[in-house]
Amino acid sequence: MDLLSYRKVNESFRRRLVCHIGIDSGFFVEMNYMVNTMLYCLSHRIQFQLYSDDANFGTGVGWREYFLPFCKEVHESFHSNYNFHRLPPWHHILRQCLKQKSIKPFVWKVKKTAKSFIGHVVAYATYKERVLLTQDVPYETAQRYCIPELGIDADYTSAYALIARMVWQLTPHILQQEDMLRAQLSLPTIYSGVQIRGGDKVTETRLIDGSTIIQSLGLHDGECLFILTDDYRQFLKAKADFPRLNLLTLCQEDERGYYHQQFCREDSCSKKNAIIRLIISVDFLLSSKAFVGSITTGPSVFIMKLRHHDSLVQAIDCSKDELPSALQLPIHNRSLISAKNCK
Repeated sequence: MDLLSYRKVNESFRRRLVCHIGIDSGFFVEMNYMVNTMLYCLSHRIQFQLYSDDANFGTGVGWREYFLPFCKEVHESFHSNYNFHRLPPWHHILRQCLKQKSIKPFVWKVKKTAKSFIGHVVAYATYKERVLLTQDVPYETAQRYCIPELGIDADYTSAYALIARMVWQLTPHILQQEDMLRAQLSLPTIYSGVQIRGGDKVTETRLIDGSTIIQSLGLHDGECLFILTDDYRQFLKAKADFPRLNLLTLCQEDERGYYHQQFCREDSCSKKNAIIRLIISVDFLLSSKAFVGSITTGPSVFIMKLRHHDSLVQAIDCSKDELPSALQLPIHNRSLISAKNCK
């Protein structure tokens, strides 16, 4: 995807939507929301603009802290409070009320709906026209995207990969750090990769044992494996279980699993360093010979979407045939598929 062509087509649309990234989820969940929103805007001829000044993965700079700009950005602070992810439908809220035996989910949605209305009013007063916000984007993705101006006529996964590859342009500073870390690790030209998740992911889905993931690659003695993990104990266990493999990671010795609420409370420097290691780790995995991850983890889903045509990229908890459709589903549905396939 040519960035200049995208910007020309995107800025030709009269209606516009301001996407707020870095709201309340992990980095790659937020990235996934953003790319889906870009596809929605292209298919509905809506200009995509970005607000990231308060991103939970940044230090006040936002998107440009790690990536090159790709669209117009806005900086009005009201987006921080009134621009948020789409609310769950009422039937889901009512099920939550019954499950919890409480009206709290109902009250929460009423308050958020009122806040959304205020946000649209403030946006109109600010921009002197109706502007769509992140909560206006539906959860559902189209099965096919046809944007003649950009030469796109593709299914969801292929269109997603085109857009994601375009925005995945690291700044010179991040690329410099990537080269430095590559040299420190002595990362060879040919290597395989896996993601082993820990931390608060267990609240959404059952965690998959790292040894099971690594074994699925069928690596031979001496081969190099790069491991993306948020828990250094997982790396130590892998070294004990596979002593004849050359195992590498950017996970720090003091890391004991990713907990999103705790991460958001970290100081700016620690947060930035953690995100840089995550981004560089995923960049390594985008270039690995083979990769195995889970359909329940954000980085793995991102990698599998970008490398969906690669026969050496697979999910430990989803068949290759089922993978394209599974990658489009919300985390709850993906967790059910994962649990079914990893009994």
